[in-house]
Amino acid sequence: MSPALLPSALRPVPGPFQLDMVAARYLLIVHGGAALAFVLPWQWRWLPGAVALYVVLGIGTTVGLHRLICHRAFRCPRSVEWALVTAAMLTGQGSPLLWAATHRIHHAFSDVPQDVHSPRRGFWYGHVGWILDRSSVGDDEWRVWCKDLRHDPYYLWLLRFRLVPQFAAIGFVAALEGWAAVPACFLLPMVLWMHATYLVNSASHWSWGSAAWRTGEGSRNVWWVALLALGEGWHNHHHAFPRSARHGLLPGQFDFAWWFICALERLGLAWDVQVPSAATQARRAAAGCQAQPVPLALGSRVN
Repeated sequence: MSPALLPSALRPVPGPFQLDMVAARYLLIVHGGAALAFVLPWQWRWLPGAVALYVVLGIGTTVGLHRLICHRAFRCPRSVEWALVTAAMLTGQGSPLLWAATHRIHHAFSDVPQDVHSPRRGFWYGHVGWILDRSSVGDDEWRVWCKDLRHDPYYLWLLRFRLVPQFAAIGFVAALEGWAAVPACFLLPMVLWMHATYLVNSASHWSWGSAAWRTGEGSRNVWWVALLALGEGWHNHHHAFPRSARHGLLPGQFDFAWWFICALERLGLAWDVQVPSAATQARRAAAGCQAQPVPLALGSRVN
């Protein structure tokens, strides 16, 4: 994260766990609704739509919320940015401002007590417990951590009406296929994607996987998380080069989000795409930041 985005004062350590009943009820409702997909009759024609929705949610989150508005790994027209963020909002994962604030806090205080969702407080706390904890992040912390985003009128609107895109999508599925299709076509892929993103916080900061770079915290590259989360599982690469639009830096590392950004670039809808060059990585390696003698990725752009 850019030093300009860091707060001037040290963030206080979150207090004891305080159950957020609103978040608890929401998670119970969406998980219960997703479970109905295994009870209600299935129509096989729903499967392609469910898979497509998973990918749309994933692209909206990984490309729109994470690599674009949190790290400005590339630039694009405002209409494209809003479309990507709206796709992410179908999951109900808070507003873009709260999402970005949480992630920037995580980078500033990774795996220390001020971290929002470090699994050092327990694997399940890092996975989902922090969402249920009112003390994990303040409702107004976006004012400090998102100074570059806090004047965007759409993001301010989503602070109050963050569930509107999700309700609209549910209504669209119901109108198209009937209410019986909502658990299988919408809620199940949504809940699966939610847990794919949670795994980046938990499993990719746990003892699994490998660390190609010494980043000063517990980030790991976990290949199966990368598969589930469309490339986000190369988390150690991400912490080593936070502004990189490409997380799967080495050949053969699955990074669907990066491929999507490349497609946008080819269409003229993305530019200033950030990737650490081989020279940048070599300098980091020479400075002792490389933890393993792996071949350096050949970045096509200078970062």
